[in-house]
Amino acid sequence: MYYALVFLLWTFVIYWMHRLAHVLPYFKDIHADHHKQITQETFEGLNWKNVFLYFDSWKSTLDQWYTEVIPTIIMSMIFGWWLFAVYYVWAAFIQEAVEHNSKFDLYPIITSGKWHLVHHNYKNNNYGVFFPIWDILFGTRKRHDA
Repeated sequence: MYYALVFLLWTFVIYWMHRLAHVLPYFKDIHADHHKQITQETFEGLNWKNVFLYFDSWKSTLDQWYTEVIPTIIMSMIFGWWLFAVYYVWAAFIQEAVEHNSKFDLYPIITSGKWHLVHHNYKNNNYGVFFPIWDILFGTRKRHDA
């Protein structure tokens, strides 16, 4: 139960970091690079650079670091390094295969694939990572099948 609650708290933090990246000066400009690079499905296979937590470009990497990597490190220092291990496996080996892959659709269980691609078309929706709960609670959910 402890691990599930910490993981849920982590998704809450990542949701807000992503949402803030859309409105805060400087962060908004950096985050826009990710949206420029990915306007539709871009999955071409796993990228070896992700193993080093490098994503697409230096701006996208910086964006990923301040919206996900650094908050995950801080939370791991508080709640245990298992959280960073889970995140690292996700970011280095899985995320690329599902996040921008329109063929991947496990909604409402996981918010990647079609769910996340909606975010690239409707930038004020679908900020969540893993679970849609925060988008539902804070009114930012946009169903991909509606």
